[in-house]
Amino acid sequence: MANAAIPIHLANAPTHNGMVIPYIALRHADGTPEFGQIDHNRVAECLTGRLCQLCAQELADAAVLMARPQDFGAGYTPEPAQHPECAAYSIRACPMLSGRLHRHRDRTRPQRRQCTMAAGCWCGQPYEPDTDAIVRSGRAATPWYSVRFPMDEYSLEMSARKGPRGISLALVNAKIRLVAWGDPDQADLGRVLVYGLPIPGAPS
Repeated sequence: MANAAIPIHLANAPTHNGMVIPYIALRHADGTPEFGQIDHNRVAECLTGRLCQLCAQELADAAVLMARPQDFGAGYTPEPAQHPECAAYSIRACPMLSGRLHRHRDRTRPQRRQCTMAAGCWCGQPYEPDTDAIVRSGRAATPWYSVRFPMDEYSLEMSARKGPRGISLALVNAKIRLVAWGDPDQADLGRVLVYGLPIPGAPS
């Protein structure tokens, strides 16, 4: 994330280098966050508890999801929702959502940066990237959309053995807005057209 003004409602949130640390961000044993990587246990906690992924507070009347074209194809987003005001901050602060980062970082290489407690931390263990990291590493940035919806439509997509996959995008009263266009490949362009998603220059 890049420096962005922290709104008043997040004034007491934990920060690192002037940026709010998302609740779901993966942390090292010494507490240092690893922006761009998630703590899967905290993700599950937010999904099932209807909590905001940024501030960990309960979602109220409306919530916002960040979704890629492939998420619309899958029918759900794998990450938790946010309060509208928290989502607005995330869009300004996150280099991918703000459009400042044009390619995904290479997550297939071993973690080079180790914390001060590496002996007891994941960063000191052999690195094995997950499937999503392998697929996205080094690729051009995909389009991102914000999906605002009423909480009475909040529904989880469940897996048979591993619990919640994410939040369903089968929404009736959703407001979808283009956040960052990125550099979509042919597959993403096809999904944008198939699902009628906003494109640059189109009315939002």
